[in-house]
Amino acid sequence: MADRKEIKAKAKVAFKANYWKCVLVAFIGSLFTGAAVSSSANSATDTANSATGTQDVAELTEYFNQNPEALALVISVVIGALLFIMLVSTVVKCFINNPIKMGCDSFYLKNSDDPNTGVGEIKTGFKPSYGRNIWALFLKDLLVSLGCLLFIVPGVIIALQYQLVPFILAEDPDIKAGDALRKSKEMMKGHKWEAFMLDLSFFGWYFLGALTAGILYVFYVNPYVNAADAEFYKAVKASTAAE
Repeated sequence: MADRKEIKAKAKVAFKANYWKCVLVAFIGSLFTGAAVSSSANSATDTANSATGTQDVAELTEYFNQNPEALALVISVVIGALLFIMLVSTVVKCFINNPIKMGCDSFYLKNSDDPNTGVGEIKTGFKPSYGRNIWALFLKDLLVSLGCLLFIVPGVIIALQYQLVPFILAEDPDIKAGDALRKSKEMMKGHKWEAFMLDLSFFGWYFLGALTAGILYVFYVNPYVNAADAEFYKAVKASTAAE
């Protein structure tokens, strides 16, 4: 299998050969994948501000001590609001964000071989197997979430194990959801550490991106990382085929 430097070198060449389209696709992908998180965070902040905006903590504490039923009502409303936000975020992620992310991965995969690949490739996640894509990527997210509940390390391992799923779905419109997950798991055997180190190698770029208030993320880091992920998939696929 190609080493990390070779993968990043190929990614940089592919990215720069179709620079503005790569930047636009990465921007669209980050815009949608960050939408649910931002919405949840803003809603939670608004809820907290509305609870403490008109009275100080001492007055609220005294009031709730005297009216425990009011406290129960507030807790119920807050819990209900949080559950609603989580539900909406999950639905948006499953039906919109995940297919867009898959389309972005498909774009970078094709761009690796053809610098004339169009931005319209991001629609791949919505056709021709939209239902399959939703189900496969939902299962992937569910398995990663369950792994994180066990502990951080199992969550990371499971995330690496199934990180090839979007690429597999993009390349094979006929593969079933469960088969895509099994194929990713099989392909990543012996390659999870390589994937982890590849991700870790971009730490410096992420740090520089933060120093530029995210501007570097948009115009360089995100498309570069996405291109590297596509090159990594191609390298793993070639390595698996050679075994």
